[in-house]
Order: sequence, then C-alpha cells, then structure tokens
Amino acid sequence: MQLITHLGSDFPPGAGVLDVMYETPSTLLSCGYDTYVRYWDLRTSARKCVMEWEEPHDSTLYCLQTDGNHLLATGSSYYGVVRLWDRRQRACLHAFPLTSTPLSSPVYCLRLTTRHLYAALSYNLHILDFENP
Repeated sequence: MQLITHLGSDFPPGAGVLDVMYETPSTLLSCGYDTYVRYWDLRTSARKCVMEWEEPHDSTLYCLQTDGNHLLATGSSYYGVVRLWDRRQRACLHAFPLTSTPLSSPVYCLRLTTRHLYAALSYNLHILDFENP
C-alpha cells in the first residue's frame, strides 16, 4: 500500500476527522473535531475543499450521512443533536435535539433512507420518520 496524497492543508492542531463518506470515486464528505463538514472533489484539488458547512454551536461532528442528492445529515457531540442541511445552502435547515440536558450523548452513527433517519446515541437508537412528522 502506498500513500497517494492527503486532503487539506493548514488545519489547526486537533482538527481531526471523525467520519468520511465517499459519494463517487472522486468525491467525498468529511467531518470532525473542528465543527465543519467538508465536501472534497479530488478532480479539482486535494488541498482545498469545494464546499464547507459549519456547525452553528461549535460542536464536534461525529458522523454524517447523505441521501445521495441534496440532503445532508450530521450528528453532533452534545445533546444528541442531528442537523439536516440542504447542500446547496450554507445554513442548516432543521435541528433535532434527541436528548434532554441531563442525558447528553453524542450522535455516534447516522443512517438515512428516503423515509427514515436512524441515529445511534450512547443509550438508545432514535428513528425519525419523514413521512409522518
């Protein structure tokens, strides 16, 4: 195995990546400790991302998932907050706090279908239904 390249440059110390999702052989999304989701297109550049979205409350982003189109979901480090984003916009569409204050938990994993969003927290699995709000 051989290292081909590394993504990004000039990241501050501690800005580690916690999740990566490949969309095509040349495009991927990443998120992590520095509170950003980044969209990378390796055909354009390995040094600079094409687009980025910032978590508005400065929370670490543990995981991400897309619907393969415009919808992006992120899971944060505090209060089980899941955010939905339209990738064509910079601001988040909606936030779902899945825990109450005394039971704070990160969102460790997300899975998304056209109908449901599954969010794994430290003490349970939440299922959100898009068709029956």
